[in-house]
Amino acid sequence: MKKYLLTFTFCSLLALSCSTDANTEVNAVASFSLNGTWALTDIRYENNTDNTDLIFAQQILEVLVDQSCDLTTFTFNADGTVVAESKLEYLEFNAGANGLEVPCPEQSIIENSLWSLDGDQLTVINDQQEEETITITFEGNNTFIISGEEVDASNYVGADAVFNRQ
Repeated sequence: MKKYLLTFTFCSLLALSCSTDANTEVNAVASFSLNGTWALTDIRYENNTDNTDLIFAQQILEVLVDQSCDLTTFTFNADGTVVAESKLEYLEFNAGANGLEVPCPEQSIIENSLWSLDGDQLTVINDQQEEETITITFEGNNTFIISGEEVDASNYVGADAVFNRQ
């Protein structure tokens, strides 16, 4: 499942990025509920990065956020199903004399899976019965974070995907 659902997320991570605040307080909430729709709203990485891809991705994210465009969402249902929707495959942009133009894609790829949460361990089972468990971090009741190392330890170290409840 990590190859499908979370790869979409971290493809989004590298395509879209924002810097992090080192003083962000993280609270693990024992009774945290994932039920509801969550959108990728931020990519956090070390402020001193010289990764031009992340810097450019931050600019793309800012344009999409200004348009209220959700590039990647997860809808966790109380019946244990989750729907992942990603518009990343259809993302187009134009950097020209008038600045960065990024229209919100109208098409998306949708994937249905099963999920369960035990503390900070999120387990997802795709329709091929492949099971993956990742650690997620909670910030209050309306934010969860997936660490880049959870998806690909060799490529996403130091990056975090931030999802907010919609």
